[in-house]
Amino acid sequence: MNTEAHLAIGWILAHAGGQETRRFRQLVVISALASDIDVLAIFGGTQTYARYHHTIGHNVFFSFLLSGVCVLLYRQKPWKMALFSQLGFYTHYFGDYFFTRFPIQFFWPMSYRTYIYSYRIGLDHPINLVFGYLSFLSFILMAMWFKRTPMELISPKLDERIVNLFRKKTLICHLCGRGASEKCSRCEQATCMRHGKITRRFEIICLECSSAIVEPGPA
Repeated sequence: MNTEAHLAIGWILAHAGGQETRRFRQLVVISALASDIDVLAIFGGTQTYARYHHTIGHNVFFSFLLSGVCVLLYRQKPWKMALFSQLGFYTHYFGDYFFTRFPIQFFWPMSYRTYIYSYRIGLDHPINLVFGYLSFLSFILMAMWFKRTPMELISPKLDERIVNLFRKKTLICHLCGRGASEKCSRCEQATCMRHGKITRRFEIICLECSSAIVEPGPA
């Protein structure tokens, strides 16, 4: 299964946990993606990749380690975190079990026995392409429902800017009177995107506040 599908499943699972924090959502999504850490074996060459892909990060012992780290990072609800990190791991495991050609060594390094669905489906199979399209559709639908996207996991401010692009413009820009969905981070007045700009920290600042900023002169 491709990365965007694992991400989409993890994102959906993170919201199935109820109204939890951003840290909770981060860890659940990470648990759905972390198994692919063994793709780093590609730097050792094709033989190393073939030997260790679906091995180091796709075994039951890795799942326990993963959940242990997640619980340490989210101690507010340890049992819930343990459950959802395990669910995240197994969404990845079964996604790869059914929808890739690489066999999985589930009990590595205690056993080298491999497991794979008898009808091997490659990443180039049409069903994985469909999963890819459905993944992006799920991001859009969840953004409409929850007012957030997976970009929140990296930058909440950038995520807010993305979501606000599609919000109904219920505010009135204080500079031109047009509809707006943003507020200046400095004066907190409504600002349309024609009269505002995004800073390096992904905040909105209106043209008035921007022009009022005095650039430091040479020492």
